[in-house]
Amino acid sequence: MDPLTRNTREWFQDWANEYDSTLGKLGRHHAMLDLVVRASGVRNNDRVLDIGCGTGLLSLRFLNASECTVTAIDSSAQMLALFREKIEKYHLSLHVQSYQMPAEEMGFPPREFDIIAATVSLHHVKEKEPVIRRIFDLLKEGGRFVLGEIDMDTTGSHDDPVRLARILKYLTSELELAMREGGVQAFERMYDNGKKHILNDGEYCIGFDRWAALCKDAGFAHVDIIPVNEYEWFKVLVARKQGQEG
Repeated sequence: MDPLTRNTREWFQDWANEYDSTLGKLGRHHAMLDLVVRASGVRNNDRVLDIGCGTGLLSLRFLNASECTVTAIDSSAQMLALFREKIEKYHLSLHVQSYQMPAEEMGFPPREFDIIAATVSLHHVKEKEPVIRRIFDLLKEGGRFVLGEIDMDTTGSHDDPVRLARILKYLTSELELAMREGGVQAFERMYDNGKKHILNDGEYCIGFDRWAALCKDAGFAHVDIIPVNEYEWFKVLVARKQGQEG
């Protein structure tokens, strides 16, 4: 079945076995993950929620940076299976809990987490405002929401050539990077991903000005945006919930 006719969950299930060898190899992805962890200010004993954890690339970085605990969720059973293999391999079962769960259905108690992080996952959520508000509720006072995303606006009509040119401006850099660092296999996957951004109905990326507005509307007191060095089309947002850190 053509990737454009499948929903996102099916698409990522098909990609799971190749994820670490394609997107996982790209320098900009590693740079963004490292920046997310640094910007989060993660400390020992923090409770971290990783939304859209995939094969665990971000969760493992959090665990390497501090003696925290991670709750990891993803809608793809195949992605989670690969992450769980890593959890077992590295003897991390006491530090990581994983659940098959979409961001729209997070069922955790309020004020459960010190840090909630998401990297290139929340643009797949169609109704973004309720999810951001839920993230705010799930954070403790003084907690941090850290978002790593492409700074790209894919809203608008599919037949709008101005919209298409705007998207291609970003995708050109992505496709070139994929070919250079991941070869044909990574380029093919990124090309399919690009077609999804261009043609998918309802699922869309937004710019960081809009992400920041959603966070402020949800109640976050402070919002900062940090560009990823050398990859200016990717950025990290840090939103803090009012309250004393502790």
